[in-house]
Amino acid sequence: MPLMDLANFKTRVIGCSAVMAIGQVISNAIANPATQAAAGIIGGPIALGGVSILAAIAGSMAETMAADELANRMTERLSKNPRILDNHDLIKAAGEAIGYILREVAKSDRLIAIAETKKLPYPETALSQLAEKTPEYWLDINTNTADLSRGLNISEDQLTKIFSADAEEFDRVTGLTTADWATFLNEFAASEGKSFDAEIVEFVAAKLYTTFPKAYREVLKLDAAKGGEKFAAMLLNLHQIALAELRDLGLQNGEIMHKLEAVATGQQICQVMGKLESIEIGIRSDLAQVQNLLERFVDTSAPRLPLPYECETIIQDRTQDFTGRRFVFEAIIEFLQKNSKGYFVLEADPGVGKTSIMAKLVLLMQRRCVVHFNSQSQGTVKAKQFLENACTQLIQAFKLDYPKLPENATTDGNFLSRLLGEVSAKLGGKKLVCVVDALDEVDLSDHGRSNVLYLPDALPDNVYFIVSKRPESLPLPNHQVFDLMQYSAESLADVKLYIDKRTSNSASIQSWINRQNLQREQFVAAVAEKSQNNFMYLRYVLNDIDSGKYSDVSLQDLPRELSGYYEKHWARMEMAVKDKELRRRKLKVIYLLTKTRKPVSCDLLADFAEEDALDLQEVLDDWEQFLRRSSDTPPDYSIYHASFQRFLHRKDVVQKAGVSLRDIETAISDNLWGDLYGDG
Repeated sequence: MPLMDLANFKTRVIGCSAVMAIGQVISNAIANPATQAAAGIIGGPIALGGVSILAAIAGSMAETMAADELANRMTERLSKNPRILDNHDLIKAAGEAIGYILREVAKSDRLIAIAETKKLPYPETALSQLAEKTPEYWLDINTNTADLSRGLNISEDQLTKIFSADAEEFDRVTGLTTADWATFLNEFAASEGKSFDAEIVEFVAAKLYTTFPKAYREVLKLDAAKGGEKFAAMLLNLHQIALAELRDLGLQNGEIMHKLEAVATGQQICQVMGKLESIEIGIRSDLAQVQNLLERFVDTSAPRLPLPYECETIIQDRTQDFTGRRFVFEAIIEFLQKNSKGYFVLEADPGVGKTSIMAKLVLLMQRRCVVHFNSQSQGTVKAKQFLENACTQLIQAFKLDYPKLPENATTDGNFLSRLLGEVSAKLGGKKLVCVVDALDEVDLSDHGRSNVLYLPDALPDNVYFIVSKRPESLPLPNHQVFDLMQYSAESLADVKLYIDKRTSNSASIQSWINRQNLQREQFVAAVAEKSQNNFMYLRYVLNDIDSGKYSDVSLQDLPRELSGYYEKHWARMEMAVKDKELRRRKLKVIYLLTKTRKPVSCDLLADFAEEDALDLQEVLDDWEQFLRRSSDTPPDYSIYHASFQRFLHRKDVVQKAGVSLRDIETAISDNLWGDLYGDG
């Protein structure tokens, strides 16, 4: 980034920071009764109703002015005020917010997952080092070459959120563009002799873009809680500048002016800022407390267990928008506290979120647990796969004296039991937790009368298995069941939180709601009810609304429950393909995919199906939301969720499709495709 661009970047960040700080002081002084009472502001609360803070101020102007005009004129004046651009504390506060985000990102599960997937050497360490250097580097950027004629380019929508007393509204404010932040990060890293992989730069830049305003406000809020040791004088100065600008624009008197003038001391500024709340921060603290409790059970100073690539892929995918579920983790914590060893079984219907909960548990435990995800679509359904995976993790993590797995290590559970005993003797008061997902997807044909996956009947002290399954009978050792389906009220609350979070992060979903003249609360409640607390349903439906596939569908006509979603997609696909023979050929491909024992490429599937690869790719594209697509080139495909596989094999669905499963089975057995359709 050339020096002039770097100077312009810093100037724009400072200008935006000034507007954000002023927006929060003014909006809370005017509209929030709690902050008014705390600061001793005269008069009662102003009844704003649905009118924004900016509209209320504009309506009190001596000259007639629209809210957007007021915002633009005020922002332009503030951004070019030399008292603001030269304010050392303002620059420092913005720098602290950037450093805060870099520290948070350095600890994030997503960063660690990228690093492990790409085998990158400790980017979290390099990012943490940059975070420590941020304030110094930020202060040293010379703004003398900045082009002050350039505006801040804050949209009207963003300004409305900035001047909002609603914490949820402000939390949706974004910073400069991701490209700006990416260039800044690369320049900053280069100045310290560092560089980052492009995917990591993209991830960190996206975090800076979406969270800088919130982090900046948190810096000011935390300082206010300490009595304004650093920034109270700066906030008061910004407030006085803003008042002068408002007077010059025509706000001379009235109730709003009296309230703004009443905020006249650093102490009152602290009282106003100290009352700000952030729902997102509350959620983060909520899970942070759970994580702290779980971390006490394991040795966090030891290396993370070596998880297979397939596990990392599932963890990354299933925890992207993870929300809530605190009550499940609390039950797991209680189980670990009250029992010296044992099996905890998370039981729930398909799509309710078992795999996501198990994946999040691994992250909350900082990957200090044995991990195995069974998956029909991935071909991970055999006991020998679990035994090889678990035994390898134990040997490597605890440095057990086995140069390689014995030949009989995966024929039964004896070797696993021996390793668990050896590890138990090494734990030193800590616990070993083994997380195993989707026991119901395991192939039991080779188990005889043994437990599923040959799980040991007796566990040594301080060894625990946290496993999940559908509510069906399986051969298991003595265990404690946690039936997630019995917690409908808690699940509903998490579902609504998830819908609201997805809506907040999607302009397309918000636009869809607005076009139908709905309130967000109506949308959240209706979709939650239709989902019947099924997160897989929410994933599909919200993705379809977000991508525009449901632009012609009303709220009332959204499908109900997960099976209803599958049926609606099926009907839409039928309407798109009128030729019955063509439709049957296309469906044959999907049914073949349900039979594969491992992910498969388009070309390989086309060879077996004796179909044109281009036609087959079109089929895969039609069903893309139901398929997992690998990052390989060319990509491999597999069925994303077992519930879709079960839907396709329903008798009525098979009959309607006109596909003969017996013919498909015969074709498979008549061909030498063991690698694709065999036991693997």
